[in-house]
Amino acid sequence: MELRHLRYFVMVAEEGSVSRAAARLHVSQPAVSRQLRDLEGEFGVVLFDRKHDGLALTEDGSTALSHAREVLRQAAVFAETMRSLGGSEGRAGLRIGYIPTALPGFLAEGMRRFRQSHAHICVQIFEMTPREQEDALRDGEIDLALLGHASPALKKAFRHKPIRKVPMAAALPEGHRLAHRKGIDLAELEGETFLSLHEKHFPGRPELMRTVFAKAGIAPRVSLKVDGLSELLAQVGTGGGVALIPADAAVLPHAGVRLVELRRPRTVLVSSAVWRRERETDELAEFVERLS
Repeated sequence: MELRHLRYFVMVAEEGSVSRAAARLHVSQPAVSRQLRDLEGEFGVVLFDRKHDGLALTEDGSTALSHAREVLRQAAVFAETMRSLGGSEGRAGLRIGYIPTALPGFLAEGMRRFRQSHAHICVQIFEMTPREQEDALRDGEIDLALLGHASPALKKAFRHKPIRKVPMAAALPEGHRLAHRKGIDLAELEGETFLSLHEKHFPGRPELMRTVFAKAGIAPRVSLKVDGLSELLAQVGTGGGVALIPADAAVLPHAGVRLVELRRPRTVLVSSAVWRRERETDELAEFVERLS
């Protein structure tokens, strides 16, 4: 399998047509069809139902699409980082840690704006959990952390600036009784099996959850704590339970999962940029401004 297979597959899924996908890709229709057959043959799955009016994703195809988009996103991050490193010797640089939702949410656009006026600055980005970012910040391995909701202890130890507000949502399996509602109250999930993010990677998570559940007047039964948002979404999508997550997790692959607005208690997380006071530079301050 090559990235080309995934790009062709994603384009066909978006267009619902081999011919339209081929036109957008500027290649022949037989070439696109051949790549799809190769991909299906390699993994022994059927990605599309062939219908008289176009193509429709199968259940396996929908799952594959989520993962294909994530692989292509990671490949783009890799390419961007390598371009930043190219010819970087002797250049000033910024090293930035981020959680997965930050890149499509605001980091990529902030980088583009920053580079328009700071082409001489080498910007490197590293996907890390909030705990890894905090440790890397203390050790001087990164200059800036984009770690989502900053705990009170973190705000006390470092300089920080709010970047954006993100509401909390309920992540439910597609077949859940409440999955197709526009919004729910947390109290409606009383008695459900909850999944959560582990505090070893997401400091302050238990305190945040206790506050939210106390406002709803329920005591959750947490069956599993996981290491990251992608794993959490996968567990929910395969029927492992329900979860509370930032609504911007919708940018990540979430096959089998519905994100439903949490109406009560209304909970808003504040995504923050965090850095060490003594390592602040004009370039770092300018970069943070470009994120807002």
